[in-house]
Amino acid sequence: MAIKDVQTYIDRRGLVETNDSEVDKPIYRKPGFNGVRSLLEMEEELSRYLRERRDAQNLNREQVGMMVGIHHEIYARHERAGAKLRVTRLLHLAELLDFSPIEALYAAAPHLFGESEQEAEVKLKLILRMLDLPASTAQHLLMMIEELSPDRSADVSPKRGRTGRQG
Repeated sequence: MAIKDVQTYIDRRGLVETNDSEVDKPIYRKPGFNGVRSLLEMEEELSRYLRERRDAQNLNREQVGMMVGIHHEIYARHERAGAKLRVTRLLHLAELLDFSPIEALYAAAPHLFGESEQEAEVKLKLILRMLDLPASTAQHLLMMIEELSPDRSADVSPKRGRTGRQG
């Protein structure tokens, strides 16, 4: 069942109405640390991140394009923010260029990770460290965290995402 009063949802989530050159109508966004970053700016940050990752792997655009199954000029458009990057392509590039999609999301929208730049950076580092843990260590850490906050342990489901959380 849909929410009857969408304005209450907007207010509760701290969303603001904004205009964006990528969209013909006003949209609602969560402000970042320095205001609302445009959708194009977010694409540009993703593009910069992809270039950095490709360079870190000592690959050229032609090689990456070949592995992705597209012409290198089409891939180059992703690195110049000239082509929209689909989530599935981002996931494929994460496999190829050895990065976590979390890192790419952080590059585009760090404000989704915390209330301040410092908090967001700490949470990203924590997430990345957890991803590197052996499975048994991760299980023990999860059990410890659930004991520290038992009321929140049921809020996150790997299949459904966050539930029961007020924003």
